[in-house]
Amino acid sequence: MKKLAAFVLVALMAAPALTAQMGVPTESMGGHLKSPEEKSLEAYARGVKTMKKAREEKDHDKQMKLYTRAKDEFSKSVGYTGHFEGYLALGQAFLALGQRQSALEACNQARSMKPASEEAQGCVQEAQKAPESGEAKPAGGQ
Repeated sequence: MKKLAAFVLVALMAAPALTAQMGVPTESMGGHLKSPEEKSLEAYARGVKTMKKAREEKDHDKQMKLYTRAKDEFSKSVGYTGHFEGYLALGQAFLALGQRQSALEACNQARSMKPASEEAQGCVQEAQKAPESGEAKPAGGQ
């Protein structure tokens, strides 16, 4: 019995040293793995932040790069879990880039999720409009 108690005592004393050597568990070590919903929300938040920066940017080429980055984040977001806000934002990013067909598809997806949404309906209508001559041109002036 004394040997068992001594072993337990040594094990308890050594445990903090072993934990310190191993480090804190990370996602790659099997710690907290993010759910698709968490990944989706994070990508959406990055896209919203980037869209805001794009709207404030004065340089056209920089603005188009920001809109492209926002579009990519929104695409990731709806790729993890399709959600109304993500599809609507994706449609708006496509509109800002002058990609009306892609915008129409994203806006229609948002509208299918919330048919009564005025925002989604407005997005669809904007995507269906013919481009105006004074409309911002995508990066590269195309």
